[in-house]
Amino acid sequence: MRNVPRFRWLLLPLTLAAGSTALALDIQKYPALIRLVDVMSSEDSYPRAELESVLAGAIVDQKTIDLMNRQYEALPWHKYRDLFINDARINSGVAFWREHRDLLEAAEEKYGVPPEIMVALLGVETHYGTRLGDRRVLDSLVTLTADYPRRSDFFGGELRTFLNTTRSEGIPPDSVLGSYAGAIGIPQFMPTSYEAYAVDFNGNGRRDLVNEMEDAVGSVANYLHVHGWRRGETIFAPVSASLPNSAEALVGKRAKLTHDTAELASAGVVFDQRGASDKASLFSLAQESGRTYVVGFRNFYAITRYNPSVNYAMAVTELSMQIAARAGS
Repeated sequence: MRNVPRFRWLLLPLTLAAGSTALALDIQKYPALIRLVDVMSSEDSYPRAELESVLAGAIVDQKTIDLMNRQYEALPWHKYRDLFINDARINSGVAFWREHRDLLEAAEEKYGVPPEIMVALLGVETHYGTRLGDRRVLDSLVTLTADYPRRSDFFGGELRTFLNTTRSEGIPPDSVLGSYAGAIGIPQFMPTSYEAYAVDFNGNGRRDLVNEMEDAVGSVANYLHVHGWRRGETIFAPVSASLPNSAEALVGKRAKLTHDTAELASAGVVFDQRGASDKASLFSLAQESGRTYVVGFRNFYAITRYNPSVNYAMAVTELSMQIAARAGS
């Protein structure tokens, strides 16, 4: 008898997948797919004919590429903020917290991540598990591997993991739904993240980030913990006075921890250092009236390991603060 699958992913009805009338994809037109077949057939023991058949059933979709080229994270902060920091999403977050309080507290106890951060991250990713994506992950990953040169290697690695996992678990690869970037489930994990960081938080023998909120919450907390989250440390601090001209060269575009926190203060950057980590980043946010500056600490950087955008991490953090305040926590 086959063991209980480690994974359960959102599946497209097989009758719909089987009924597709799309022409077979000619993988010989795409060098990245040819290389993937060579590597997987030689290193992963994936039968070449079977793999070529799976890839031939995918669709290279221009809309996926268009979406990748106009991601919301490229918006100025004040416009990006409005997408996520609003009454509807805050109120839904409060309701989600109240419904799953025991689960969130259990995850906080084990991993050290506050409930409001887990709630806000799920709120930004899938509106608390209500919007998981309606695109075939196979199509998304094949498209971005074959016809998105800027990140072809990254998505090729995700496609390789996805195909190996679905094959080992007996899941038809053309039946799994997710985002246009190939992310899966309530927390929108990419396939390699699913493999590496998903946890069986309810102890039922499988890691199910699509159907089981316990696993989704536990996996988010585990992801942040593994990527450096420290219990009790501050996430960020606004710069509370004008930035000295001499400190302008310290401003970066990412949240990478490139500065000693004490050195930022010595350079004339004025911010609250209580609860700060020893390392920090300094970056700016585009407001309607100009730019403001923020010092990001280790926990802020941990959030950017989920998504490298500073806007994204700020949205998660501010949403968490708003949810906590409205929940009375």
